[in-house]
Amino acid sequence: MEKSTFTYLALGLLVWAISGTLVAGYYFTQYSTYYKEYENLAKGFNTLSDALGGLSNGLNDLSGDLENINEVLESLSLRGNILVSYGNGTKIWQNNTALPLGSTAFTAILALADINFTDYGGDLGILVTSINGVDSNSTHGWFYWYWNAENSVWTLPEYSCSKYVLHRNDIVAFTYESYMTWPPPPPT
Repeated sequence: MEKSTFTYLALGLLVWAISGTLVAGYYFTQYSTYYKEYENLAKGFNTLSDALGGLSNGLNDLSGDLENINEVLESLSLRGNILVSYGNGTKIWQNNTALPLGSTAFTAILALADINFTDYGGDLGILVTSINGVDSNSTHGWFYWYWNAENSVWTLPEYSCSKYVLHRNDIVAFTYESYMTWPPPPPT
């Protein structure tokens, strides 16, 4: 009986050793596989992190470039306020309107409204004859004014709106008024 107990004991230890080795081998294989996947994932994450860092730097550079472009555009443009008064109480303001440097009162209204005009050429320049469907006729027409900030008064120029070059923060008005009263009343 001692031999058979010893045999069973030896056989049990052998089965335990083999199964322990198999389980340990299985877990070692799993560990190695997952560790390699972890390393690949960590490398991918670092690569992504570096790429995002580069993208962030690129976006910062782009933001700076956009600010520079905005400064250049601001230096090449002006802002002004344009009033269109239709003579019936309807007034439309286009405030803080961006226009290219060198714009005239004519190019401002041309950019902001549907207009008709007559170009007399030379020193006479352009006469606006209609704004947004309101046409000049035998009793009424379109006049333009600019705000004289120094004297705080509206000024009716004696020359065409195509000859009045706008300055930064100028205020210009186009008013539809009767020819019967001269000079026409200034904008209110």
